Amino acid sequence: MARQLNRYIHIALRIMDFQMEIVLVSVFMLYFLVWLRGKKANLNRAKGWLNGQVDYLQSQFALVGDKKSNDQSILMMDGPQDYLLYTTGRRNVQFGHWWLKLKPRNDILTYFTTTVLSKLTSAAKPATDRVELKLHLDKGLAEKFVVGVVRKDLATELFKKRFDLNRVGKIASNKAIASSEYTIYAETQKLADSILTSKVTDIINKSDGRLESLIISSLPDEEPELFETDSYITISLNFLMPTSTGFDPLVELVGDLPDAISQLRLTGDVKTKINKNREELGKEFAKKLAADRAEELAKKKAEAKRAEEERVKKLSPTEQRKWEEKERARNMKKQQKKQGRKM
Repeated sequence: MARQLNRYIHIALRIMDFQMEIVLVSVFMLYFLVWLRGKKANLNRAKGWLNGQVDYLQSQFALVGDKKSNDQSILMMDGPQDYLLYTTGRRNVQFGHWWLKLKPRNDILTYFTTTVLSKLTSAAKPATDRVELKLHLDKGLAEKFVVGVVRKDLATELFKKRFDLNRVGKIASNKAIASSEYTIYAETQKLADSILTSKVTDIINKSDGRLESLIISSLPDEEPELFETDSYITISLNFLMPTSTGFDPLVELVGDLPDAISQLRLTGDVKTKINKNREELGKEFAKKLAADRAEELAKKKAEAKRAEEERVKKLSPTEQRKWEEKERARNMKKQQKKQGRKM
């Protein structure tokens, strides 16, 4: 009996020796199970949203996804919380890239930290299920311009971040869109009125604040190294996924806006203002380019001067004196030329 008791005690002690390892393995397994469950939940969320939009998208685009024959290829996974969708084959549109950015349900630590920080400070944003679309319109569309509708709490940051809004966007207004919810940017008020038709504003108002930003622009969103002229128009549409399933009205902008923009004909005064904005951009970048070239030339001259000084140091004293005499003579000629020009 005593021997059996000692045996049990010995086994218990051996298990106690691995207590830390058992805890770590248990925590890892729990984290892994949560990761798998979160990944599956995100996949279901992405599919659920897409199922509500796929009929409309297929009615608008010849190709939705990377292959028409395989339904499973419509969504492409780019990580456990990111999914991609490609659309092309539509009048007035080259192609569209859709990013479905979901909550980090698979990463419980990130999810918890983000949720807590968003409640403690306004600097941190809560985790959300979002859609980001960049639609590239046809290169042959006549009009080039910049218009944006940005949710009020995001407007200041986005205005500073985006080159197009920051350079040519002026605050405009629209009676149908509440100024307390959204900030409107446009190159002119008339331009904003032409783009933000009653149909567009109805869709925005029905979104219940889910629209984060709608930016229609023929200028780059990031500052380029060189600016020559406008590119083709892109539509950047960012919004939160609805909690309910079914068709999302904001997706309808993908079909309405390209056709409306293709039929748009700007008035003379609007075109004059847009052309003036482009001229100012051209002058700004021309000055920047000239300054960059002058700086590069100055660097090359400084490097050449240093190389020449190093070469002279290696010469004999006699050769150095001859070099100094030549330099003095060359400098005197320069001075004489300058004086002659002044006279």
